[in-house]
Amino acid sequence: MSVEFIKMISEVHEEKFNVHLRKMVENQTPCGIFFGFVMVPSTAAANVQVLTKTGLNVTCAVVLADVQANALRKLVDIPVITLEDFPHFGEKNFPVKPQEMFITIELKDFAFIPYFEQYGIEVITISDEEKFSNVMKHLPELYRVYEMLGSDESRKIFCAAIKGRLTGRINDYNFAPEPQYFLDGFTPNAGDIAIDGGAYDGGTALAFANCGAKVFAFEMDATNYGKCAARLARFGDYIILENLGLSNKEGEEKYYSGGVGSRKNLNGTSTANFIDLDTYVARKNLPHVDYIKLDIEGAELEMLHGAAKTITSFKPKMAVSAYHKPEDLWTLATYIKSLRADYEFEFRHYRIDCTDYMLDDEQRAILRYFGLNYLVPTGCEMVLYCK
Repeated sequence: MSVEFIKMISEVHEEKFNVHLRKMVENQTPCGIFFGFVMVPSTAAANVQVLTKTGLNVTCAVVLADVQANALRKLVDIPVITLEDFPHFGEKNFPVKPQEMFITIELKDFAFIPYFEQYGIEVITISDEEKFSNVMKHLPELYRVYEMLGSDESRKIFCAAIKGRLTGRINDYNFAPEPQYFLDGFTPNAGDIAIDGGAYDGGTALAFANCGAKVFAFEMDATNYGKCAARLARFGDYIILENLGLSNKEGEEKYYSGGVGSRKNLNGTSTANFIDLDTYVARKNLPHVDYIKLDIEGAELEMLHGAAKTITSFKPKMAVSAYHKPEDLWTLATYIKSLRADYEFEFRHYRIDCTDYMLDDEQRAILRYFGLNYLVPTGCEMVLYCK
């Protein structure tokens, strides 16, 4: 077994979230908790209480605005300060500077991670023992995927992805510099037929068309589809947009409508038509499929089952999101390899680019005020590249 992989597993055992939390309690490490764009005072207070009841030395809660601070101060017994006051630690009337900062699961708030890091403060998200146990049970499968990866860079990023998930520390991740889906050698070429699974607002479909590909874009969510259709209307010769979800079979299914996070869900309140790619390719009489991009909120493996014939016949290059489910890290590559043993793989992890979505104009203005950009480091946006 690789020394790098063994080292990562050893570090995870020593630094996993629960162990780190216990050390923080034992050492009474000063820590804080940050609430950003979305803050419900009662929920924020409950989160503070969870940390203090654990025995942590919580020295402050940090919020964006005075109105948030005033509301939270009525509910908690720790100092509440605004982000603008944060640089004044050590001065009169300010609490002990935290060494570590907890952040809630609201992805927009992750945009502030670099702000805390510039003051030497480590940012932690919540992990749990169940994640650790699940990964440990699947170490053989994870190691097989690790060995499938074609470069040292991919293996390094893959190990960092595992470690970051289990420690909860954002700086354990390793983010790639290139635009997402555009790793050199894994993009569509002129004359290719490209499948864009999860078109959302049409941005990736346009990017693939700009590479010279004929794009078939799939978006199941009715609201997303409407916005995407308006954006792509004048590109009809290059981009075919379908109000369909990609799945393992054809039929009607329920889904949860949530903008960029819309996903197939048995308990969803919306309904869409789905199709498997093999059926679609046959029905449209496509002569070949050269590229597939998938970001369909956890339905990636299901879709790949419905594209088995297409993948086996044409061996398209692929960029597959590999983060929606914990098991994506080991099931996706394993299944693709079972279809074509000659597939080669790379792995990358990206910051979320919120330039065109997720943030509104006011939120972008706040980030600019604090000297921050729209590239948000999270545990999402991991991509398995295949060719």
